[in-house]
Amino acid sequence: SPFTLTPAPTPSTKSVRVRAEGYLDYDTCDDFLVKATRYLDQIPAPDVLHLDCSGIDGLDSMGLAALLMLHRRCTAARVALDLERLHPTVDRILRLTGTLEHLAPGSAPSGATTRPGNQGRPSPGLDGDV
Repeated sequence: SPFTLTPAPTPSTKSVRVRAEGYLDYDTCDDFLVKATRYLDQIPAPDVLHLDCSGIDGLDSMGLAALLMLHRRCTAARVALDLERLHPTVDRILRLTGTLEHLAPGSAPSGATTRPGNQGRPSPGLDGDV
């Protein structure tokens, strides 16, 4: 299915809100980055780019790379990127890859990336333990 970015109203002229829908992957990530970056080029530039992720059905490694690249571009443009309403699949992938706190600060509660009872140790097999 096609990946779309649809502008949504915001209460402030200093911010932009965009709803993302579809599967963010190898086939759609380039178009996503081109369209999302256009919002950073507005004059005057927004202070915040709110990306509503509730319509992102999933993403592959290229989709994750596209989100990270958008974050870099926002940082370079001095625009805060605010990932909102993460689809459960996207939330899970960001947690598994350790990128949730980087892309959406404050979303991951302290210790959310470790399993209960592991005291912060990696999953079995990663450090030689079974």
